[in-house]
Amino acid sequence: MKTIILNWYGPYSDENINDEKEFGSGIYIITGKQKYEREAVIQYCGITERTFKQRLSEHHKKESILKDRKYWLAEIIYPKKTNRSLLELAEKIIIYFWQPALNEKKIISQPDPTTIINQWFNLSDEARVNQLKIYKDLSDVISWDGEYWRTGNLKVWQE
Repeated sequence: MKTIILNWYGPYSDENINDEKEFGSGIYIITGKQKYEREAVIQYCGITERTFKQRLSEHHKKESILKDRKYWLAEIIYPKKTNRSLLELAEKIIIYFWQPALNEKKIISQPDPTTIINQWFNLSDEARVNQLKIYKDLSDVISWDGEYWRTGNLKVWQE
């Protein structure tokens, strides 16, 4: 079983996405409301090997998100050596578990057994002590053993 640790930063908006951390390749989620939706939710999860700014400036799915569009950007911090297959595995775990509305692919076949640890930060690189409503259903720990899902949230302790 593989373990992947992601550091998530956000939320970014269309106005401040140019201020994003440029750590190269990573995973992103786009949140907001589609037509007739009352509540902003995670709509799409994807990966990029370019900067997020480049990828999101031309993203074809974001136009379906009409209101409250926000971006959450993640870098893989473990394992240190990242490649496309590792990005795709992390993306597939999130998509298969959460099944965002605009992800049609990667929800059919099961992912390989993997555990993902999601750590959340604000735009000032400070750890988020309290979860925001938008990602409360995307657990801090998501583990798939090939048969069962295991999920949970981590408590952030301040000194």
